[in-house]
Amino acid sequence: MLRRLLPDAPSQRLALWLLLLTAMALRQGWGLSRPTDAESLDKLPDQREYLVLARNLLHGQGLKFVDERFGDEVFAFRVPGYPLLIAACGGSVRVVRAVQALLDTATVLAVYLLARQWLHAGPSLLAAALVGFNPFLIYFTGLILTETVFTTMLVWGMLLLVSSPAGEGPTWRGTLAWLAGGLLLALSVLVRQSALPLPILLAVSAAIANRHRGAPYHRRWPLPVGATMLMLTLLVLLPWSYRNWRVLDQWVWTTTNGGITAYDGLNPDATGASDQSFVRSMPELRTMNEVDRSRHLGELAADFARQHPRRAAELGLIKAGRTWSPVPLSDEYRGAKYWVVGLAYSLPFDLLVILGLTTGRLSRSVKVFLLLPAIYFTAIHMLSVGSLRYRIPVEPPMAVVAASAAALPAAAGWKRAHLVASPSPVK
Repeated sequence: MLRRLLPDAPSQRLALWLLLLTAMALRQGWGLSRPTDAESLDKLPDQREYLVLARNLLHGQGLKFVDERFGDEVFAFRVPGYPLLIAACGGSVRVVRAVQALLDTATVLAVYLLARQWLHAGPSLLAAALVGFNPFLIYFTGLILTETVFTTMLVWGMLLLVSSPAGEGPTWRGTLAWLAGGLLLALSVLVRQSALPLPILLAVSAAIANRHRGAPYHRRWPLPVGATMLMLTLLVLLPWSYRNWRVLDQWVWTTTNGGITAYDGLNPDATGASDQSFVRSMPELRTMNEVDRSRHLGELAADFARQHPRRAAELGLIKAGRTWSPVPLSDEYRGAKYWVVGLAYSLPFDLLVILGLTTGRLSRSVKVFLLLPAIYFTAIHMLSVGSLRYRIPVEPPMAVVAASAAALPAAAGWKRAHLVASPSPVK
């Protein structure tokens, strides 16, 4: 079904293959060049936690690790999707990076196919190139973090939701593709728990976008879109929540990380960046289990927002600015070379997105569908903390909007050339 979206012209097919091979080479080369020692990995503590979870699972100890800040074993602090992938790679950092290079290259292909739903092959190649040479995406394939895997699941899920050709009636093949897209998005919640409502939002948005182009929105399926996605999400989360009930005697549907993340972004000393050093001044947290600790910190964050609404709003704007900063803001990556690379990519990309929104070929419903992840994650992280890493998954769908800015000039140029080459009618 997706084969029809591949380019027919041999030159365009060759260009797509070269792009994919180049994207793969860049990502594999970057991953192989990165160190694997514990000191390098510990610069981002999240990497160590994911590795420990996976290796504990491989050694029969289950999905748990000791949170040294509290001297406590935690069982539901991270959702299981990414640790399961690391475990499937044998707990090897190099293997994980190689797999992530493959997945991110698959994201490049998915963006091309997604763009072909609405654009010709030329602009679609541009969309894929914007993803293939995105320095932030390349960089994150070398980290033991969820960004790469979640991005792949998000983009392929979005593609499957809109993969039916316009004008075709409902088919079982289309229905299965649509359900597969919803299931993939539901599974992505087990990789990034903050995406919990996103499968429903994207499915409803895709239904509207499909309707406007004459394609069926849920094929041969009796349930409404929202109900279907809610059902899929609950079915995906149910085994994990049941496991947590068995281990913690609590129905934890996602993680026990929510409270500390909320307080990280909403507390008297919050700056918009992540700084969880406050735990050292809260010894009472060591007397709580992970569920109570998360609930307690979540309540403190909510109290702060209620008592200081103006400061909470200011922090929200700061976090949005940090998320969409064209350059890295962390202390480790504030050097000139990182800023040059970031600006060289981000400024043209952002300009193309703006042009695509104002002059591109895409309908309003399609633009909303493609920008919905960006809108959603910006809003979510205005409530927690802001960082460039949180926008990584949303840039590939935005690349389709950016590429649409080139569609109209290209089409206009083709029409002018065609008119010049065509003989004038005899009067």
